[in-house]
Amino acid sequence: MKSLTSRLLLASALLLPCFLGATGYFLDLAFQRSLAAGVAERLQTQIYLLLGAAEMEGETLTMPPTLSEPLYDQLNSGLYGVILDHRYREVWRSASARLLPAELALQQAADPRGGETAFAQVRLPGIQVAELPLFLFAHNTLWESDSGGEYRFRFYILRDQIAYQAQLRTYRGQLWQWLGTVAAILLLVQLFIMRWGLRPLGRLAADLHKIEEGETQRLSGEYPREVQQVTDNLNRVLEREHRQRERYRNSLGDLAHSLKTPLAALRGALNAPEADEGSHDSTALHQLIDDQVTRMNQIVSHQLQRAIVRNHGSKQQQVEVAQVANRLSTALEKVYADKHIRFSLQLPQPCGFYGDERDLMEVLGNLLENAFKYGEHAVALTGLIDNQNLTLVIGDDGPGVPPSRQQEILQRGARADTAQPGQGIGLAMAVEIISGYGGSLSVEQSPLGGAEFRVSFPL
Repeated sequence: MKSLTSRLLLASALLLPCFLGATGYFLDLAFQRSLAAGVAERLQTQIYLLLGAAEMEGETLTMPPTLSEPLYDQLNSGLYGVILDHRYREVWRSASARLLPAELALQQAADPRGGETAFAQVRLPGIQVAELPLFLFAHNTLWESDSGGEYRFRFYILRDQIAYQAQLRTYRGQLWQWLGTVAAILLLVQLFIMRWGLRPLGRLAADLHKIEEGETQRLSGEYPREVQQVTDNLNRVLEREHRQRERYRNSLGDLAHSLKTPLAALRGALNAPEADEGSHDSTALHQLIDDQVTRMNQIVSHQLQRAIVRNHGSKQQQVEVAQVANRLSTALEKVYADKHIRFSLQLPQPCGFYGDERDLMEVLGNLLENAFKYGEHAVALTGLIDNQNLTLVIGDDGPGVPPSRQQEILQRGARADTAQPGQGIGLAMAVEIISGYGGSLSVEQSPLGGAEFRVSFPL
């Protein structure tokens, strides 16, 4: 049962019979009671018929030889009438009941002692009518003779259940036939509804196949609200994976570009005539090779570290920005000691970055190094937290960046000052890392007079 449609259909196929079975049971029970009430009403009418035909002659109750109901005159017609006195002695029975046993034990079957009438289904000894019980309606009456005497009589009407059971069977056959038809229709409707309701999942699978085939890079189109949440999350995952692939590709390009210079130096040294083992410059050659190999190892380690795929969307530990900034500024003040740059740090407390500490060091390292490199006397790092964002501002008092080039220098390989050494990838690396966290980097004019880099990280 790996299919949602199969699971839902199976659940419906199991629940529908239970529900429709309970419905059929209660409908059948209600119909039985309705039929029984109808039988009781008709038998009460027969009681009134016998009461209207009976006459009191002296102390004896007499009945006419024929009644208006012809079934009383037919043997074993299924409708029987019996009258007993107050001592349960038989006073009269209809011609239809002549073949019934002499003792019917009617006083034990249904005796309306607590009321005027009684209705029941009974089985009487010696009476077998299609192996079914009989309907019995009993009525007590007090009769006053012409002489003023009072006599109590009990009128009994017996009716077989052949017609009753025939109606019940017909009703049950039609009832279960209709319920079965309804069940089949409901299952078909359920199948149609499930296919219609699950159609967005099929469209989602088709769109994912297009992404797998390279026809598109994201899920597009309108989906139901429940599925839209899944597609939005998938699009975010796809975008993150795309950025990570781009980062890996850029790191490989940076690695290849960075290794070109040391490889060229090694090749030139090895092809030089002085590269013989016995020459005077062999020691210098070995030193050159060692320096270049060490440099290449550093380049490879750095680029591989950058190429590590990190999940910026997962929960990270909080990194104190002040600690990272102080470590970087201490190192940069030693590198640019001849410039005597004053570094100021103003951050709110606490001021935490939620992410990888190495990413924060990479971003601040590139931005602070540029500020120390191009600044004249002052570099400032300030921070603020508002609207669930951490904003870091790095400014210097250097020559600044012309407004026309403020966006250009953020691109890979672009440099504002070609006189200074570098490859123009530091700011591009910072942009990649910041974008990986959903943040932004902008360049403006600093109040100190030079460039101001504004970094924003969502908290």
